[in-house]
Amino acid sequence: MLRRIVASIGCAALFSACSGNVTPPTSGFSNPNAVLARLNAAKPATVNPIQHIIVVIQENRTTDNLFNGFPGADTVTKGLNHKNLPVTLQPQGLEWEFDPSHSHPSLATEYNNGQMNGFDLDKCDLDPLNLTGGCTPPKNFAYSFVPQAEAQWLWLLAGQYAAVGKGYGFADHMFSSRQVPSFPGHQFLVAGQTPAAGDPWGPGEQGLDAIWGCDANPKAKVSEFGKTYNAPLKNGHPCYDYHSIADLLDDGGISWRYYTGAIGTNDGTISAFDAVRRVRYGGDWNYVITPMTNILSDIQFGRLPQVSFVTPPFAASDHGGTLAAGGPAWVMTLYVALTENRALYDSTTMLVTWDDSGGWYDHVKPPKDKFGPLGFRVPLIAISPYARQKVSHKTHTFGSILHFIEANWNLGSLHVTDEGSDDLSDMFDYNQTPIPPLANFGSFNRTAFERKYSPAYWQRLANDKRRVDTDQ
Repeated sequence: MLRRIVASIGCAALFSACSGNVTPPTSGFSNPNAVLARLNAAKPATVNPIQHIIVVIQENRTTDNLFNGFPGADTVTKGLNHKNLPVTLQPQGLEWEFDPSHSHPSLATEYNNGQMNGFDLDKCDLDPLNLTGGCTPPKNFAYSFVPQAEAQWLWLLAGQYAAVGKGYGFADHMFSSRQVPSFPGHQFLVAGQTPAAGDPWGPGEQGLDAIWGCDANPKAKVSEFGKTYNAPLKNGHPCYDYHSIADLLDDGGISWRYYTGAIGTNDGTISAFDAVRRVRYGGDWNYVITPMTNILSDIQFGRLPQVSFVTPPFAASDHGGTLAAGGPAWVMTLYVALTENRALYDSTTMLVTWDDSGGWYDHVKPPKDKFGPLGFRVPLIAISPYARQKVSHKTHTFGSILHFIEANWNLGSLHVTDEGSDDLSDMFDYNQTPIPPLANFGSFNRTAFERKYSPAYWQRLANDKRRVDTDQ
C-alpha cells in the first residue's frame, strides 16, 4: 500500500506536547451552504437510537499484531514459517523502522494457498533509516506484535476491562475484503467493490504529490484482478464508475462527510472518493472535507453529519515504517471529542478499523467468497453506549460496515460485498443500560490527555512533509 515514511521525526518527537487554542474553521469544503442545508434537513428515522455513525480508518495492522493477548480474543504467540517450523512472535512498536511488503503478490505469498505460513518469505518494503534506499530487516520480521503498553488506549476502548463494565466491544474475526494494499482497501470500505489489486503507479505516482484517483495523471496505472483470484493481473486507470455508499446515503436523505487530506498533499494520497467518478465530478464532492482534523470542530460545534468517514494524519496512521506511534492517541482524541458533546455521544456509534494487514503476521485463514479468499484479519472496535462489552467471534468484513450503515436507516443495498456480509448486529444491544464515557481509568487520564493532544497538535501533524514510497 502507499507509504510515506517519517524520516525526520521519531516517536518522542511525535508525542511532544503542542499547546494553544485554535479557532475552529467555518468550512473545509467548496460549497458550505450546500452542506449546511443537508445537515439541517429533516432527518429520516433510524431503526435504533443511533443517529450518527463515524467510521475511523487506520492503516496496516492485523489482529495478531495490534491486539495480541487481548482478553478473550483469538490471538497466538507463535506462527509457522513456509517449512512449517514454529516462529515466536516478537514485540516491536508502532515506531519500528521496517515496513513489510503488502502488495497483492506479497500477501498471496504469505497466504500460501491457505496454509498461512509464508510470512517468513515477505520482503521489506521500506526502511526509512537506510539512506541508501535498501531494506534489510531481521529474520522473520513480519512475525511481530505491538506491545500492549503502546496500544493501551485502543485496548481500553475495545473493552480490555469489559468484565468490570469499562470500554466497549471488539471483533476478532473481522476480515479485509481482499488480499490487497491501501488503494483497493479503501475502495471496499466506501463502495464494497473495486477491480483494483494494488496501488497506482506510473507518471505522477511518486513523491509527495502522488494522486490515487480520477485526478491522477492520465497515464497512471493500477493493477487489477482478472475474472478470478488466480487469473493474471491486468492494468487499468484508478478512476471508476461504480456506485458507492454515497449513492444510498444521497437517495435516503442521509447527510455524510468524508474527512481526509487534500488531493495532491501527503495526507491526501488515499482519498477514496477521488477514485469514484460520480462523486469526484458531481455535487457530492462538497462532502469530501479537508483536512481531516475538521472533524474535531464539527463534533464540538454540532456540525457532525449522520455518517462520517475519517482517515488519519499519516504520522497517526499506524502504518509500518513511519517512525511514529500516534495512532492510538488520534483515535482516543476523536473519542474524547465525542464524549464532550454528551448528546452526540449518546446517539453515536464509532467504528474503528484498519484498511489492510500491512504484511504483518496473522494466523487465521480467511474465508472465501465466490471470487476467492478474503484478506487477512484486521481489528474492529465498536464504540457506542449500546456496544456489547465482549469480543465478537462472528465473521465480519468491510462489507459489514456498509451493511450496518444501510440497516440503520433502511437504505437498501449496494448488492456487492455488503449484501453477503452481516450487519454487526451481534455487537450491539439497544436495550441495555447505556455505557457512560470513560474517565480516568487504566492508563487514561482525561485532563492530562486533553492538555497534550489539543486540536493544534493534530493540525500541525496534518499534511506535514515526509518522504513517500509506494508498495506495488
